[in-house]
Amino acid sequence: MHELPPIVFIGPTAPREDVLSVLPDALVARPCRRGDLYRYRILKHSIFLIIDGVFGGSLAVPPREVIDVIKDGAVVIGASSMGALRSADCYPAGALGIGIVYRLYRRRAISSEDEVAVTFREDRPYPSLTDPLINIRVALRRAVNLGVMTAADGVSIVAAAKSTHYSHRTWSAAFKDAGVIPPMATQEFLKGADAKRQDAKLAFRRLEKWLRTGALRPQPPKYGLGLFGLLDEGRERGPDPLDGTKIDAIRDDLVAWIVVSGYIHRMHLHGLSTQEITSKLTVEQANTLWAAISTSFDFDAALTGFNVFNRAVREARRLGISPEASDLQDAELELACAHQVSCWNELATSGRLSTPDLAKQRDLHALTKSLRRILFPPASAQEPMEHQPQWERN
Repeated sequence: MHELPPIVFIGPTAPREDVLSVLPDALVARPCRRGDLYRYRILKHSIFLIIDGVFGGSLAVPPREVIDVIKDGAVVIGASSMGALRSADCYPAGALGIGIVYRLYRRRAISSEDEVAVTFREDRPYPSLTDPLINIRVALRRAVNLGVMTAADGVSIVAAAKSTHYSHRTWSAAFKDAGVIPPMATQEFLKGADAKRQDAKLAFRRLEKWLRTGALRPQPPKYGLGLFGLLDEGRERGPDPLDGTKIDAIRDDLVAWIVVSGYIHRMHLHGLSTQEITSKLTVEQANTLWAAISTSFDFDAALTGFNVFNRAVREARRLGISPEASDLQDAELELACAHQVSCWNELATSGRLSTPDLAKQRDLHALTKSLRRILFPPASAQEPMEHQPQWERN
């Protein structure tokens, strides 16, 4: 057992009792925000479970902070809400993700923070005042699969919910805006299908098991305060996703990676339709795209993903690792999901991406997956992701 208790960041997704009933020794903290991981790591805490986090009006915990504490020897686990999003972002760096929301982010079936966003009272964070879009999606998919709702009605309700700002998104508003009023029994079923809370409970149980069996192996702090770049005034440094690399030197490669990997569909690019962008860009199109990318609020996260991806490729090549057939299949599935198509063949024949560019990206993706498989084998705490349909897992 570790000397210091795990830190669990939670807010509107589930009450404190859900945590303490499974992890009675855990330190339950407010929703995670920028600097929290640094502060607790400086105090020598080594295991972090992020369920909820802030964004919008407050500074969200950035991917760089998650990666920093992992590099320092800590274990970072995410599920349900902001935790699922950040663990998917930082999966190549060693973050662990749990649950259906994480898998949907990881497979890029969803990408926006808006999917899990809710409003809540700071003094009484549970329950939330609105309903998250991801709960609405999952509940409706289950209702359609069970035959208690038609697919057309489900699509209409999801569209209505998606078009509503998260601060006003509720089941009642979605029903009204869609013009679909299900029977009361169906409404109760839909409102009771809380995917975020189910994922949180799963994360608590899995963390308890890992702690009990000694499966997690965090390390004591390696670098001290210097790693986190604290200034004399006590302020945290701004993230440097490229570790000092000049942006002009990697601009073209970054744009190519964002487009071909499908990361572009996760970004909010003002005035551009990502569905129309191809890898066969003219100089003028490339400049327009770069202007949109470089001013997007997702820019730092994209830089971090690009940097981590390239590091993984270099390390795999240094170790002389070769992808297996399963790595290539996983890479093809991930790229297809990232580009929002059903399968690799559909992506490869769509004509939107250059065949050589796409094949190269698939091979590099497979290389990073082979490195992950070797560094984190199934026997360790980093259990392999279940390869099951995205919507059909409970």
